[in-house]
Amino acid sequence: MSPCLTRPTETTNRFTKIGDLMKPRFLFHPGILAALLLFLAGAIAARADDVTVTAAVADDETQVGQPVDFTITVNGAMDANVPENINVDGLTVTYQGPAAQTSISTVFGSGFHVQRSVVETYSVVANRAGNYVIPAQQIEVNGNNYTTQAVSLKVDDDNSAAGGGGASGNNDQSTPDDAGGKLFWAEFVLPKTTAYIGEAIPFEVRLFVDARVPTTLEEMPEITADGCTVEKTSKAEQSQVTRNGRDYVMVTFKSAVTPVKTGTLKLGPATVLAQAQIPLRRPHRPSGGPFDDPFFQNPFMDDAFRMMSPPQQVTIRGEPVEITAMPLPTAGMPASFAGAVGNYTMTTSVKPSMVEAGDPITVTATITGKGNFDKVTAPQVADPDGWRIYPPSGKFAQDDDIGISGSKTFEMAAIPQTQKTASPALEWSYFDPIKEQYVTLNEKGWPITIEGQFQTNSAPVMAATTQPQAAPTPDQSKPDIMYIRADSGGWGATFQPLYQNRIFWAAQGAPLLALLAFAGFQVVRKRAADQEARRVAGLRREKEIALAAMQRRDASESELYQAAARALRIEAAIQTGRAPDTLDGSEVSNARALDPAMAERVRRVFDRQAEAVYAGTSGGRSVASAETRVEALETVRGYENAQRAS
Repeated sequence: MSPCLTRPTETTNRFTKIGDLMKPRFLFHPGILAALLLFLAGAIAARADDVTVTAAVADDETQVGQPVDFTITVNGAMDANVPENINVDGLTVTYQGPAAQTSISTVFGSGFHVQRSVVETYSVVANRAGNYVIPAQQIEVNGNNYTTQAVSLKVDDDNSAAGGGGASGNNDQSTPDDAGGKLFWAEFVLPKTTAYIGEAIPFEVRLFVDARVPTTLEEMPEITADGCTVEKTSKAEQSQVTRNGRDYVMVTFKSAVTPVKTGTLKLGPATVLAQAQIPLRRPHRPSGGPFDDPFFQNPFMDDAFRMMSPPQQVTIRGEPVEITAMPLPTAGMPASFAGAVGNYTMTTSVKPSMVEAGDPITVTATITGKGNFDKVTAPQVADPDGWRIYPPSGKFAQDDDIGISGSKTFEMAAIPQTQKTASPALEWSYFDPIKEQYVTLNEKGWPITIEGQFQTNSAPVMAATTQPQAAPTPDQSKPDIMYIRADSGGWGATFQPLYQNRIFWAAQGAPLLALLAFAGFQVVRKRAADQEARRVAGLRREKEIALAAMQRRDASESELYQAAARALRIEAAIQTGRAPDTLDGSEVSNARALDPAMAERVRRVFDRQAEAVYAGTSGGRSVASAETRVEALETVRGYENAQRAS
């Protein structure tokens, strides 16, 4: 029985072929075995001399910052001398190392075919977008030089794939028109884009992150605004949504924006920094081989074996939206209007309802609704005659995440000066942006009972009557005729002790009284000086606090100009002796001999501070720029160094 080789069927792979040949189906004769080994060695030597060198990239398209493999494959050799450094402008090419491979196959009628190869791998990372060419490389194999072909690589900006740009806000934010295919994007959602000055508009910042991308937010959104103030954003709310056939994790932040001037204003952009692992492009699979099996073409397998980049910082951005701000109407503005814009109701109560004459009652007014509660002030007393009203205290309780919905409660003490049957009537006004008109709320007084009589201040004072005293009867025992003296006599020529003489004590007491008066004057003067020193020291400490607030990097423009105006008022108060809160901008300017340029800068500080107060916001996220902080600080320092007005 002689050995024979059979042609393998189409369904037998090469591993099966090698296994079939090594099965002991027959017994070899030593001579036949030697001949077979000689034949095999000749076939292997003949096939191993063919050397080819090729270069390729795993994918000819990538993004900035995403690595892609560049390989040099040497077929027909197990070792090659390749360059470790490949220089291409705009690309960073890093040598990874070799990987040797050996494969053996059979060719019908020709014996065995041995394929030896080595794959040299480089990692290529693009620094900027563009079209690149990795030039041909010189490779040395077994003392011979070979040249690879040049390889092209197209690099796109990472924003196009990572969603660096967000969808701009509009009235219909349900489906962004350019969200398809992005890993990250953001948008503003507003109920309207037209509002009155002082009207608080709630809005949302929605961040969308591809559900397959592990992402961690580093901070709250940073929202800039031009001509608006922005409330502090709420805590994040997370949900899962589907957009354009792709699953996203939607993170929602809520806030409110308030226009402070008329015209076309801008809200945004909104930017958020995050750490994310970006999916890398899957290397291009060559045609043929086991990876053409439908099992590996399943999209689930793509996600299961997808390569992810190390955590890297990404910026998610929402494009700005425009807001049209209108002025409040001047016609029909009530006298009790203090700047509140929104929709409100008012309720009142009185405790106690029965008091003694001269005792106070407590009037409580609660204003409930939705709007800019920073401009909600205490109601006015409609008829204050016959009442002594004390300044009210206010307390706000919000029932939303951003502070534009809730109730504000005011308590004021009132003492009746005359007999009253009802508590004071209250009046409060606001502007309704939906009705586009002013609304005045009136609350009549509650019935009260006053017991006892009021004390009058003018009580007549009766003068005491005295009877005239009779003239003293002269002492008849004393002689009525005195002898004539020859000497002049002296005031000291008496037997009365000196300490019993009034003139002596008057002479001794005058210097003492003068000394006491001088000492008292010095005490009063020192006390006044100490009080002034303490007042100035307290003002200087308060000024240092204001300057520290101005230098905070996270201070908003509203906080910056509030602190700057406070510092200027304190400096003027130190010179004038008045309380800082009683000085307005013009009085502050007049307290110093300012040149026109400095006077204009001081006026601008108070104008910006007035805008912030008029907007009625607190804790906005509109962070002041470094240039704005420097300008405000220079204005305060320049005012300090200016000469005092004569």
